[in-house]
Formats: sequence, C-alpha cells, structure tokens
Amino acid sequence: MFHTKRTFDFEYPLKEADVCLIGIPFSSTEIGQDVKYGPLFIREAIKNLTGHNPSAGKNIFTEKKFHDAGDVEIVPGSWKLTEKAITDAIEEMFGENKSVFPVFLGGEHLITLACAKAISEHIGERVSIADFDAHRDLLSEWLGEKHSHITWAYHALKTGKFEIMQFGCRAFSPEEEKNMKFGAFDGIKRPDMPVYISVDLDVFDPSIAPEVGTQQAGGITFEEFKKEIKKLKGAKIIGMDVVECASREVESRTAHIAAEVIRSVLELI
Repeated sequence: MFHTKRTFDFEYPLKEADVCLIGIPFSSTEIGQDVKYGPLFIREAIKNLTGHNPSAGKNIFTEKKFHDAGDVEIVPGSWKLTEKAITDAIEEMFGENKSVFPVFLGGEHLITLACAKAISEHIGERVSIADFDAHRDLLSEWLGEKHSHITWAYHALKTGKFEIMQFGCRAFSPEEEKNMKFGAFDGIKRPDMPVYISVDLDVFDPSIAPEVGTQQAGGITFEEFKKEIKKLKGAKIIGMDVVECASREVESRTAHIAAEVIRSVLELI
C-alpha cells in the first residue's frame, strides 16, 4: 500500500466529495499582519484535529467525504485578476460537483466578496452572509482603493445579491453604521434564504486567537461562537470561509481555533 498523508486521512475525488477545501492566500490589501500563510497553517491544524466531538455526538471525518483542491493561484497586488482566478476555480469546482460544500481558507477578508458572489450566481439566489467579525468592513473605499479587506461588505451589499448578519463587531466608523442601511444588521438568526458563513478570526478575543490581521480587544469566546452558530441549524448553508489567519508556526492557537470553527460549521450541515 502507498502510505501517504494529505490534509485528510481519507481523501476522495472531487466528484465524490461532500466537502471541498480551497485555500486563497491573498493578502495584498491587508493593513495589519500578513495573512497569506493562513491556508498553510489552518491545514496543519486540521490534520491534528480530532474528528469525534462528544458534545455533538458526531465525527465529521467519518460522516463526510473530503477533498482538498489546493490553493487558488492568486495574483499578488491585483485584486481584479485574483477575483477572476477565484471565480474560475469555483466555477470549475461546481462543474465537477454541483452539490459539494466549499470551505475557503484565507487570506484576507476581501476573498469573501468573490466567493459569495460566485456561489450566489451558481445557485441563482439571493444570499444571507453570516459575518463573524470584529469590524463591519462597510467602508466604501480605503485611501482611494475601492476593494480592500475593510470594504468587501459594502461592495457585497451594493450588488443587491446579499444581506449581511453581523456578530462580534466592536470597532467601526460612523460611515459604516450609516452604510448598514443597504442591508446589514446586528445579530445572527436563521433566514429564509441560503446562508454563507464568513468567519474573520479577529472576532475572537486576542487571548485565544492572537495571530490575526488586525487584533481588536474585547472579542468573543469560542463557546459564544458555538452558541451563535447553532442558530443557523436547519438553514440552507451553502458555503463558508475562515479568513485573516496570520499564524507563523504549526499548532498556533489561531490556526487551531480556525480548524475548530470549520468543524463546528460542518457539524451543522
């Protein structure tokens, strides 16, 4: 037998998979710590994650078939070209398996704009984004730049394809509060429309997730996250991302939290 170990002990071809992992190491607009190695260290944390969760009574690694598609070949410094690469990758993924559940690993939060748009177009429906984040990311521009990890939510709302449920936000400007009128609101609830989950790791308190793009004191605990995510049980969850991981070593606290976030969401679907 050819003994090798990849991200998952038992990987399946994409066409047979229930879950597809895709890394997007884009970090070109990040104003804090570089997050381009996030996919690498989150994968390492997943390898060391125990699948069985006694509290949930589930083991996602035996209940679901996984496929790791690798990383999107991003174009550093160019969001326009990177967005096209992300969109093309997602279209190819669904072309191979139209019902697979995508898990995107960032990378900066701007990737959510491309991922959510591509999935919304794939299903042909308006989507509710459950956004866990210390920041609202509802600025219309940043220093003259339209597309940034702190403007993605504004531009998502302006497409008319999304509403955004935000939880954990504790640092934002008057402009961002004003821009909530376009379709953002506080609190997680189970909506009638499909749900895309986006978790910026700075939503957690720096004491448990210190290696993030932009730290913000006063964050939530992991237990608080699990309590909120359970509100989406029964909803049509169509995909997720975990972003802003600035880890620099294997088995970092932040990467471990990211892996636990992924397991918690996959236990819902």
